Amino acid sequence: MIESRARASARVITAVAVALVVVLCGALPVGAGDPVGQVTEFTAGLTPNSGPNRIAAGPDGNLWFTQNIGGIGRITPTGDITEFTIPSPNSGPVGIAAGPDGNLWFTEIENPGRIGRITPTGAITEFAIPSPNSGPLGIAAGPDGNLWFTEFADPGRIGRITPSGDITEFSDNLTPNSGPVEIAAGADGNLWFTEGKSPGRIGRITPTGAITEFSDNLTPNSAPNRITAGSDGNLWFTEFDSPGRIGRITPTGAIDEFVIPSPNSGPLGIETGCDGNLWFAESANPGRIGRITTTGDITEFAIPVPNSRPVGIAAGPDANLWFTQNADPGRVAKIGAGCVPPPEPPVPVTVEPRFTG
Repeated sequence: MIESRARASARVITAVAVALVVVLCGALPVGAGDPVGQVTEFTAGLTPNSGPNRIAAGPDGNLWFTQNIGGIGRITPTGDITEFTIPSPNSGPVGIAAGPDGNLWFTEIENPGRIGRITPTGAITEFAIPSPNSGPLGIAAGPDGNLWFTEFADPGRIGRITPSGDITEFSDNLTPNSGPVEIAAGADGNLWFTEGKSPGRIGRITPTGAITEFSDNLTPNSAPNRITAGSDGNLWFTEFDSPGRIGRITPTGAIDEFVIPSPNSGPLGIETGCDGNLWFAESANPGRIGRITTTGDITEFAIPVPNSRPVGIAAGPDANLWFTQNADPGRVAKIGAGCVPPPEPPVPVTVEPRFTG
């Protein structure tokens, strides 16, 4: 009886100790990302000269990317690449984003232009856009459970597609021929997009389709390009034209710009990393990956293969940033941000009642 009481007491003490560790320290991290700035490149399984372009994290724990030759690629965190051919030839896939339905959605810019959907197993469905030859480009999941995309070709529109494929287009209050490029969901519940044609603007569209444009303090003709939500509640975007800048816009429309140390770096993709900073791809030779803090401090990292033209970047499930290298023969790579993945949820602990007999 005494031994039984002792075992019971020991189990209670152990359970309480574990519970205290979880409460005080949180669950232990599941693994660390690569060291800051460490780059690893992958080519096995990638068709040479396929032109890897935009990249996005998928709901299946892999990274998915578009290929200029007309395919969609998938790469695992360990670097295994699989390619899927789009049914419509020469469709020119560009933007890609994870949807709320557990699939990946992408744009096909070549005439007549379509929106595509690919399941984690590689099944592809395409949807025609009401306005032919509209040049769909960027795409992002919205807070309303739909996908939103830009139509770059004149006169320019913002499109919305439901998970079932119903498309609506919006253009009221959008400056004609402004060239909407990329789009991202903001912390304010709206979608934000860049307008790349001269003089350049940043646009905001509500889930009901109301558009507002902003340009105060934006350098004219700076070619705003990619855009993403930052950890600070603002939107961050790249400005491609010389000398190359990173822009920040608040939910109220106030814009600040930060000049990249390397002139004429041609910044394109931008993404928030697990470290809370913004990471971006510098496409101009020799090619680099840049990091900017939310206070505007910029660091640049060299990549192993010069002149490989990094263009797209996305945060992976492994606490690294993944990016595409568009120049022939093409590569997909990752760079360490020096942080760990989010902790796993605490494991429920059952505490046995103390023996009182």
